[in-house]
Amino acid sequence: MKKILIALTMLLGIAVSTNAQTAAEVKATDAKMMAAKTPCNGAPEAFKTFIAKFSTDAEFLNSRLALTDEQREKYADLLVPANFTAKTPFDKDGEEYYQAWGELQYNKVYLCCGWVDSYDTHTFEFTRGKGGLWTLSKIVPGE
Repeated sequence: MKKILIALTMLLGIAVSTNAQTAAEVKATDAKMMAAKTPCNGAPEAFKTFIAKFSTDAEFLNSRLALTDEQREKYADLLVPANFTAKTPFDKDGEEYYQAWGELQYNKVYLCCGWVDSYDTHTFEFTRGKGGLWTLSKIVPGE
């Protein structure tokens, strides 16, 4: 059933849900995101290069936010470099939490965040904008 839902989700062009992610699945999404042949890593700016700096440099992160003022205020606690990497399941508030790369397109990438076997808390949406440069363009709240 899970494979059918994932296939249907991909056909509809929606980011893959983070439900029931294992450490191996999270690592696989990270490996795919890092692959040179993945569409998001095409010129002029490879997503893997962008996210490496975005997830370690607060000044760079702030320069690449294309969020509304409302989202910047609402999600200020999430807008720190350490939050923008895939994370295998770990204990958070007594539950297993993780982050995994969802759909990886030429102009759009999703980092889905949520509880194992439960629901997404939020999804980070990155888009390739002016000059082919990547930005964090939206934070989509979970269901």
